[in-house]
Amino acid sequence: MKRGLSTIGILGVISLFAMVVFGLAVGWGGSANSRRAISGDLYAVVRGAFDVSIQTSGELAAQNQINIYNELESNAVIIELVDEGTFVSDGDVLLRLNDDTIKNEIRDAELAVTAAKNDLSNVRANLAIAEKRRDSELSVKQLDIDLADLALQAWREGEVVAKRQQLTLAVQTAEKNHERLFKKYESSVNLYEQKFLSKDELDQDEISLLNADATLKKAKLDVIVYEQYTHKQQKQKKESDLQQSKDELDRATERFALEINSLRATIGARENQLASREEKLQKRSDQLEMCVVRSPANGMVVYATSMGDRRNEGEPLKVGKSLWRNELVMTIPDTTKMKALVKVNEALSGLVTKGQVVTITCDAVPDVTFRGAVLSVGVLARGGGWRDPNRRDYTVEIAIENPEEYTLKPSMRCTAEIFVERVENELYVPIHSIHRDSSIIWVWVEVSGGFMQREVTPGRFSNSYVAITSGLEEGDVVHLGVPVQSKVIRSHAESIGE
Repeated sequence: MKRGLSTIGILGVISLFAMVVFGLAVGWGGSANSRRAISGDLYAVVRGAFDVSIQTSGELAAQNQINIYNELESNAVIIELVDEGTFVSDGDVLLRLNDDTIKNEIRDAELAVTAAKNDLSNVRANLAIAEKRRDSELSVKQLDIDLADLALQAWREGEVVAKRQQLTLAVQTAEKNHERLFKKYESSVNLYEQKFLSKDELDQDEISLLNADATLKKAKLDVIVYEQYTHKQQKQKKESDLQQSKDELDRATERFALEINSLRATIGARENQLASREEKLQKRSDQLEMCVVRSPANGMVVYATSMGDRRNEGEPLKVGKSLWRNELVMTIPDTTKMKALVKVNEALSGLVTKGQVVTITCDAVPDVTFRGAVLSVGVLARGGGWRDPNRRDYTVEIAIENPEEYTLKPSMRCTAEIFVERVENELYVPIHSIHRDSSIIWVWVEVSGGFMQREVTPGRFSNSYVAITSGLEEGDVVHLGVPVQSKVIRSHAESIGE
């Protein structure tokens, strides 16, 4: 069997289709049947061709549709609503929502943004003032350092040198004066011994020598005191003044750094606060724009409450209704590109593939046949529910060639015939002439004015016909049902017994 169906599977499917044909009186290739029917219950076996197709039903849907959701966060109450079924153009108003609360929130948000801008401006002004004060005070501190450094250099290279020269000169002067007065005193002693100089004059020279000696000692002592005490004291004082100025600069630098960093951190916080309030204002403004919902494309308006979705069951869509956030309000299907969603039993789903040709008839325009092609076959089968728990169907999507002169709408009921293949040059009989007993398949064949059961081997089949690979010959006449008992020549059991 083509497409991998087993013989046992064929038997089951044939029985299934036989019931469908008898129960629904639906079939394909009716013209061939009428040509070969001998009477209402008889059919002459022929060799020829028939189409294998699957007939199913479903409803229409748009290939492309846009869902319209409520994007307001709260207080979404409809105050204006377009009528369902209206054809709208891109940009047309679909609905308006109450915006009084949002407008009040926008006014509050604008005041908050203004306050945040003022706070930010004040902090930035304080930062500018602090930076200028820092620059001014640090310049003064640097000047103190420069002056202290200059004072140290002036002392080291000027005062110290001058002082040492002064002390050296004093020592040298005292030494020269002491040496001169010492020689004069010695001469005065000789002169006194020779009676050329009086005792008083000798004493005067001695006193001058003593004074010169004291002066020399003092000059030398001044050198020692300066080098060991005064110079060190002045050096420490000058270096301390310089270090104090440097330390003061470091303290001022650190103090201003902390102050400015604090102000900058405050600016960052104020900027974040402003950005947050501006974002809130923008969000509120966006929410205000969302109060007017416009169509993003051309199409027909379909309310979500009319789509049969349990999530949207309840109060119908109308003016005054409150919507929750992200609620599906309506859809805008593109009715220029429609598709059919039909159900195919799992026994036949393996015969359906993408691209197969389909003919579609809609209940709304029953006299028009539309062409289409299979788009896809569902991955998972769905059960028949409590009415038929054993039934399993796959959803098949079919693209429809929709002429502009016909307006097709979503949810319209339709029937579809999916062309699977064409059987060529085969013996075939109507599917309801086939009978089955366990694993044996037979037909009632006309013989000598009566009917006998003959075992046959079926091949490919459609909803109307079954190809017979063995058991029949062209021209044999088969009964389309079950003959009356008086016409039965041999039963199936008697035929097997032979």
